[in-house]
Amino acid sequence: MAVRPAPASPVNPPSRTGAIRFLSARETHPIRLEVLRPGFPPESAVFDGDSDPSTLHLGAFLEGQLVGVASLFQAPFPGDPPEPAFQLRGMATHPKYRGRGCGRLLVEACCSAALNRSIQTLWCNARESALGFYSKLGWEIIGDRFEIPTVGPHFQMLRRL
Repeated sequence: MAVRPAPASPVNPPSRTGAIRFLSARETHPIRLEVLRPGFPPESAVFDGDSDPSTLHLGAFLEGQLVGVASLFQAPFPGDPPEPAFQLRGMATHPKYRGRGCGRLLVEACCSAALNRSIQTLWCNARESALGFYSKLGWEIIGDRFEIPTVGPHFQMLRRL
């Protein structure tokens, strides 16, 4: 089992774009709810595995304000054979702060966190609207389009580190 840093420890130093820090699961919920689950009850922002000790939650901060979140869940990549991996889930940047590099910093910090735990594979179920974002950061589509009820069209994506 990996040891997690204290929630306030920095993942990267502050920059003009922002700073990334580890968070508690609870700190991710408001942005998850607003960006990924608008109109749904607050409990819809709580994911199975949020409180697992191996789960990592990261936040992007601009001028001290939390503006983006991402979570890494230990989940084998569903290949043949399955391989150790982290699944990126709950990736969200507040719309007011998009285009300022915070999402890119979050993904880079997730890659670093995985490598620090000797995990070289990340995967996610990406919303169709986010394919361009992930593709620019080196992720590749590895499956057919599928629907997640109440959320919409998705593609499974992979990033080898």
